[in-house]
Amino acid sequence: MLLRELSIGGVFISPMLLFTLVSLVISALLRTMMHKAGLTRWVWQEAWFDVSLFVIVLAVVTYLSSHVL
Repeated sequence: MLLRELSIGGVFISPMLLFTLVSLVISALLRTMMHKAGLTRWVWQEAWFDVSLFVIVLAVVTYLSSHVL
């Protein structure tokens, strides 16, 4: 599993920081694509949807990083 801290210049960095940033970019791209396709009109609570989408994408990124890499 890739959840070991990385030492960069003596500072320990959690890989979850990288996973979070990647997930944030992916969920923003998905949200933009959904908005351009007109699918956001079916969303009732947009804030809850954004948080849920981010959590799902973060789970997928974490799963893939531990099984693919």
